[in-house]
Amino acid sequence: MRGLSLLTLPFFVFSPALAQETNSFRDWSVTCSSDAGCSAQVNGPSTQFALDRSEGAAGWYIRFDFSDPLPDPDRPLTLMIDGDKTVLQAQSGWSFTGEAGRSFVRGNDSLRAALLSALQGGTQLVVEYIDVTGEPRRQLFSLAGLTASLLWAEEQMGIVGEKRLASAPDQDAVDAQRASDIETLSIEASAIPAVVLERHQQSSACEALDSELMRDIPPLISRVSDTAIVYAIPCVVAAYNVTYRIYLRETGEIGGLQTLYFPQWSETYGWSGTDLLFNVALDGDHLSATALGRGVGDCGTQADFTFLDYAFRLDRYAAEEECRGRLPADWPVIYEHGKQPQKSPT
Repeated sequence: MRGLSLLTLPFFVFSPALAQETNSFRDWSVTCSSDAGCSAQVNGPSTQFALDRSEGAAGWYIRFDFSDPLPDPDRPLTLMIDGDKTVLQAQSGWSFTGEAGRSFVRGNDSLRAALLSALQGGTQLVVEYIDVTGEPRRQLFSLAGLTASLLWAEEQMGIVGEKRLASAPDQDAVDAQRASDIETLSIEASAIPAVVLERHQQSSACEALDSELMRDIPPLISRVSDTAIVYAIPCVVAAYNVTYRIYLRETGEIGGLQTLYFPQWSETYGWSGTDLLFNVALDGDHLSATALGRGVGDCGTQADFTFLDYAFRLDRYAAEEECRGRLPADWPVIYEHGKQPQKSPT
């Protein structure tokens, strides 16, 4: 995103060095600075809702500061004021600014004017959205004290009597790449969604995640496509191995959750499938797993996978069943994508 000076940004970072005036009205608080302008704010369950006005601006900016998991930047926000619904379409009606979690209402003049009028006359704002992990979210905000807060702020700014307007931010909405980056960071910073955690707890014999052995082993989370997230949740801890169960969460319109199965090989039984992988590493759409036969790591199996469209493709599988002092890079390759499979390791 291009550089912007603080004076051009329609949000406020008040410096302790600046003279400030603060006040509160019912559930709202308001802060004004002679140099930065005024901000009236109220907190919801995990989001701050605010109206900001900088010195010399034509109107108030309607702002939401969301916390992880953030709203999906490609989906609408639904605002309900005492039951009256307004749907803000992604990008045109609302957007992130580039600062993680911070977003503003956009839309046209009539939409913003109607929204500002409804906010001042309402008692409660409800915001509904689908977050970046595919979960529905609902935020509630009291509107008691908003109108008094705006009037007090306008007194401090010397603009009482001017028509009260709602403005859109001056800077452009974040581009598609930046929105994607914000989404990815929020996914990876968020906790495991309830639906994934429930599947893990109900359908597996894994150790409890809050047990003494497991509590320090974090789950692995990676966005593998525009509409899919992979969760690798630790299952069992041993001396030098941690097993993981892997889940694929679809976040698109249809949605869905799958427990993933992966190929495994042994010289005795050949190929079979498993829903447990050892010592997993996730990096974007790439997954690797290494099962160690003993602590020095000179026997076991090592597999690499790449996520394509809707599933993981096996890229390479190596196995060393006898511990011969060779590290994984030197283990016999049983399968490599695009090459004829070997009949047996040597």
